[in-house]
Amino acid sequence: MNNNQATNKFPTGLLLMGVALLVCLVATAYGIFMLQEDTSTGTVNKRTVGELRLLSQKVVTSARRATEGSEEPFADLAAEITEFDQQMDAMESAELADQLSFIEVTWQPIKRAAQTLVDAGPGIIYLHGVAERLERDLPPMQTALERVVNSARNMDASAATVSVAQKSLWLSERINRSVAQIYAGNGDSEQLARTFRADSAQLLQAIEDLTRGDSYRGISKLTDPGAVEAISTAFRLFSPISAAVDRIADAATAQQQAMEARELILTSGQALDNAIYTLVPAIDQLGGGMSENRGTLTAVLAVLGLLAAAALVALYRSQYRPSQYTAQAVAGINSALQKISEGDFTVQVPEDNAFTADIARQLNATTARQRDMIDKVRGPFQLSVDEISEIGISARAQVEKARELTRSVGESATAATEMVRTSEEIKTSTAEAARTAENNCQQVAKGYGLTKDMSKASVDVRESVQETSKSAKRQGELIQSVTAAAEYIQALNTKISVVAINTRIEAEKAGEYGRPFLGIAESIADLLREAGEEGRKIISEVRMLQNMSADNLSSMENTVGTVVTILEYIERLDSSLEEINSGSDAISAIVRSVDDAAGKSAVSALHMNKSMAQIRECSMEIGKLSDATRTGVSRLQRSMHQAVSGLGQFRLDGSAPVVVPAPAAVEELDNIAVASRVYREEDMSALEQAEIARASV
Repeated sequence: MNNNQATNKFPTGLLLMGVALLVCLVATAYGIFMLQEDTSTGTVNKRTVGELRLLSQKVVTSARRATEGSEEPFADLAAEITEFDQQMDAMESAELADQLSFIEVTWQPIKRAAQTLVDAGPGIIYLHGVAERLERDLPPMQTALERVVNSARNMDASAATVSVAQKSLWLSERINRSVAQIYAGNGDSEQLARTFRADSAQLLQAIEDLTRGDSYRGISKLTDPGAVEAISTAFRLFSPISAAVDRIADAATAQQQAMEARELILTSGQALDNAIYTLVPAIDQLGGGMSENRGTLTAVLAVLGLLAAAALVALYRSQYRPSQYTAQAVAGINSALQKISEGDFTVQVPEDNAFTADIARQLNATTARQRDMIDKVRGPFQLSVDEISEIGISARAQVEKARELTRSVGESATAATEMVRTSEEIKTSTAEAARTAENNCQQVAKGYGLTKDMSKASVDVRESVQETSKSAKRQGELIQSVTAAAEYIQALNTKISVVAINTRIEAEKAGEYGRPFLGIAESIADLLREAGEEGRKIISEVRMLQNMSADNLSSMENTVGTVVTILEYIERLDSSLEEINSGSDAISAIVRSVDDAAGKSAVSALHMNKSMAQIRECSMEIGKLSDATRTGVSRLQRSMHQAVSGLGQFRLDGSAPVVVPAPAAVEELDNIAVASRVYREEDMSALEQAEIARASV
């Protein structure tokens, strides 16, 4: 009876264990599928973001290459627009709606500009070919037109003919500039088109006028073979452009719009790339939320794996003979899970077992992601440790600043002593200034007497100078007459020279027929007679000047005697004035010294008072900051030690777990006391008295 009951219960227990094992396996498979789905979704999104950024860069590159003159950039640009839209459609996601909307807003103007550029592609290619052809043909065409200009000048053609030839030369240059501006899309397109049409018509008309001539306008027909050949060459080189004038002018507006669209793409490319890059943190944030669920799911999978392993063991013990190979794989998974629970993420589960290969791969991928996360966390902590070291350096710098404050207090005391010494110097300088003032008064009295003597001599000098002035006036009038006569003679001589030169030149040219030039010779003789008369006048006036000079000499002799007397008085007066001057300089120097010393004393006293107050405030503030810094650094070091110790328990490579030493004691910062009063009270009292009792001269 008992045996039969045991026999009936055995299949029931085995069936229950099989069902439990099946449930565990189904749950594990579903969890692995969800992990793979989340991972694949994030990977696809990031790959799409990379494709979008690459396409945006390709759009900018194709727009930049649009001026090369080939069809390839426009074909590439059209394909890139279509592919960008397809990638945007593939990125539809409710969680990324805001970022995608921002990208769409940035992309639409670029898309419209790119489509405008693609539509204008044939016109751009055609204008590129025209610009290249004109740039290639312009130098030989201008060379031919220059030959036409030179030929017209050599033929002594009319001024109108030469003007038309020169005009055709600069018209060719202006046409080249107009085509270049139309191709570049610069300026007013309509104005450029009108200018290009007008210049082309004028150039063709100028070539026709030079070829056929125009008697109404005074343009001669060029018959020189070289000129005719040059005109034909210029017309042949310009014919392709003249045949396409209307097409080039009509394409000006479209070309300007295309160049503006190209510029918009080039300037907005970076903004589009930045807008696309905003998807990266959004996708990472979504992946972060999934990673939190992934950790829980991984733990559940681990528990289910343990349950599955237990069920397998039970099945083995229930007379089902599982494969030894599978048992070893399960043991490896259990061992890996045990090491992971201990913080060892370097473990690798073998993936060669067909039954547990998926679990092993997922487990290895999970440990790899955990290693990456820990590496990313360790980096900021290491930076924090470095910053703490910088804070310690800053604290030591504060100590140095405190020492500098102490030295500043000592310098302030020295300044107080120097101010007292300066006050004594002020007193000495004041006494010296008084004595110097008395001496100056005596010298001034002497100067008064000398001034009276000099005034008497000045009367005599005035009378003599008056006589000399009258004579000098008469001499001046005579000299003016002499000067005028001399200038007239000079002019006559110039005329004579010119007439003589002309006569000689004409005589040499005429040869035997030079007799008509006798009239010129007679004119020269008349001019020479006039010059002789003026010369005699000059001689007479010069004699009068000589007589006047004799009178002036006698008067000047009397003046010299008087001047000698005056000089003697002046020498005596100069010596007295020099003494007065020296005394005045000494007084000025003393007064300046007194003013400078007094000013320095006042400024030094004010500066010292302000410095002392600032030093006291700074010392108190530094003391508080030092205490706060010491406390903060201590707490921060303890926190960082705890964090780094926790992270050090994880093994990310083959090395042993990192053992973080205990934090060293924070360097104690000395409290910086308020600066003591190192100056003396008697010095400060002397300063105040010196400031009130200012010395006066």
